[in-house]
Amino acid sequence: MSNLKPVIEAPLTQNLKPLSVYWAERGLPHRIVEKSGQQLVLAPDNQSIETLRETYRAFSSGELEITLVKQEQAARPGLLSYFSKYPVTLTLFFLSVGGFFATYFNLQPIVDLLVIQGTDTGALSQRLDLPARISTEEYLAHGQYWRLLTPIFLHFGWVHITFNMLWLWELGRRIEIQGGSLHLLSVVCFIGIASNLYQAESTPLATFGGMSGVIYGLLGYCAVFTLINPQRALQLPMGIYVLMLLSLAIGFSGMLDFVARMANVAHLSGLIFGVVIAVPSALLSRMAPAK
Repeated sequence: MSNLKPVIEAPLTQNLKPLSVYWAERGLPHRIVEKSGQQLVLAPDNQSIETLRETYRAFSSGELEITLVKQEQAARPGLLSYFSKYPVTLTLFFLSVGGFFATYFNLQPIVDLLVIQGTDTGALSQRLDLPARISTEEYLAHGQYWRLLTPIFLHFGWVHITFNMLWLWELGRRIEIQGGSLHLLSVVCFIGIASNLYQAESTPLATFGGMSGVIYGLLGYCAVFTLINPQRALQLPMGIYVLMLLSLAIGFSGMLDFVARMANVAHLSGLIFGVVIAVPSALLSRMAPAK
């Protein structure tokens, strides 16, 4: 507001806030300032000045009563609120954190129940008279089908779990919003099982784990889905996809083997199967009637 002039003088002891709100609600331009020990109501030189003066007189005399309704601040969403919105994403998150602590604190009986192959001296394997070095085929032959998926929950080190959980929270939420909880669960299971099987085939009897293969798959899913059926919830900056492909290439180059051995086949196969499942998902989404 420019070219304001004083139109009302009021004592400092008078609370003009209710009146200021009243004026603002009715679109009466004004500003209240303190000067020389009193309050000045400033307003542009137009027809609203008389209205301001009349309502001030009524307010001061008690003819105009104004009650401000205090608006309660919306409560910050708690964990239960997030669980109701993203149940699958958060369940995967906490299962992964549990798998990380199982490896971090060397809780071997739990780790032995989650691996898909490798050295297993757990009570279950001993009761089944399985060898100490157990292949994927031997586990499946004894009906332990949960192992096809559960290696995704094992994480080895703080960097491993932090990186994967940040991406799971970011990508999982997006897909759960776009397609629903059951859809996200189906996508994760499909990518997780496929990437685990391909990694197990490429590194027989080696212990591996992590959500990275699923993360690559979710990134591939978002990329292809938005190409076929653009969805705001799944759109990601191009730089993220470039970084994804670059990190995949670095992993296969062996440049980071001195830090940790990477499950590169799980990463690549996860990316491929994420792309594969995105195609029918996006096509079905395009054919679905708009809500």
